[in-house]
Amino acid sequence: MAKTRAPLFSFEARGKLADSLVFFPWKGVNAIRTYVIPANPKTPAQTTQRNRLEAAVDAWHATNTTADDRTAWNRLASLAATARSGFNRMVEEHIKNAILGKTWWKIRNGRFTGITTTQFFFWVDSDAGAPNCKCYVGTTKTHFPYSDTMPMVDGGQFRAQVPGLTADTLYYVYATRGEGSAQVGRTGIYQVRTAAA
Repeated sequence: MAKTRAPLFSFEARGKLADSLVFFPWKGVNAIRTYVIPANPKTPAQTTQRNRLEAAVDAWHATNTTADDRTAWNRLASLAATARSGFNRMVEEHIKNAILGKTWWKIRNGRFTGITTTQFFFWVDSDAGAPNCKCYVGTTKTHFPYSDTMPMVDGGQFRAQVPGLTADTLYYVYATRGEGSAQVGRTGIYQVRTAAA
């Protein structure tokens, strides 16, 4: 690797020149190296992992149909020790479960209705049929002391009534489906504020 100063009569260059040289910044220094075609052995393990990644990306696009869905996943991702997006967090969750041999339930369109000073209804959409979804509720993004079953109300819509809340309080909510089974899924973390007294 060669260090350069004003390569190609400029103060910085990036990218490749024909199929012979690659210009790039490295640790604050402009550098240059020969162009090398990356190896792609296409091993069975590599192909399997690529298929998992492709399925996870497809699930992201099929699941996160609203801005609230994407915001909820970003909120969950913000809890990680290293910076990542909601997309990264969901893909990670999807692939982890695929490695365990589980398939992914698409749970989407988290929303709130009937918000009062002491309760709200939390809804999600998923494929019709058993099992029911389950919702978790807390006043922080990391502690969810309340949980309840979300039975299917109408072909693919699941709803939980969350009572006994405090007025004018911000609550965080997420849903899961199929915990402990061969088909699992979850949402990001949604938020809602109860009505003021």
